[in-house]
Amino acid sequence: MITLGNSINYLSAEGLPWLLGAWAGLILFRPFATLIHEIGHIIPALILTKQEVFIRIGQSGSKWNGKIGNILWEFSLLNGNEGFSGYNKAALKKISLIIVISGGLFSSFIMTSLTGWQIFENNHPIWLEVTLVSWFCTNALVFIRSVIPLRLKPTTAFPEGPPSDGLELKNLFFEEN
Repeated sequence: MITLGNSINYLSAEGLPWLLGAWAGLILFRPFATLIHEIGHIIPALILTKQEVFIRIGQSGSKWNGKIGNILWEFSLLNGNEGFSGYNKAALKKISLIIVISGGLFSSFIMTSLTGWQIFENNHPIWLEVTLVSWFCTNALVFIRSVIPLRLKPTTAFPEGPPSDGLELKNLFFEEN
């Protein structure tokens, strides 16, 4: 029997609606977990470059966009797993670039860890437990997708597929100087 803090067997008729709700949460939370990840890149980029930065969540060309201080932003619920942080990479030294790239991984890891701690440390009503499990899984997937060194699914902005943070870090660590 699979249970968490509640005594509901999630693999039963009683638990099936909650399990479906958790899966729906994975889809609904994707853009917000991507936003947390990209904010992890943008904060150190703002500090280290002192220039304008760009953050995009979801499909390019969204109607939801604007500017807050030195941050140009664009947000869409379509393709919520796509995220992009734009900053002047040429203005950064290698160590600064490593910090900016690692910031996204760090923010996803911290959010996953805090949510996991909240799930297992406390007993919650079932609706909150299911919501937290969805949030945990979404952030964990963003972290895993980012840390593995590979090219991600091609997009219109990156026809060959954007590099994951792990691939960018690998290239930085092993590039010849």
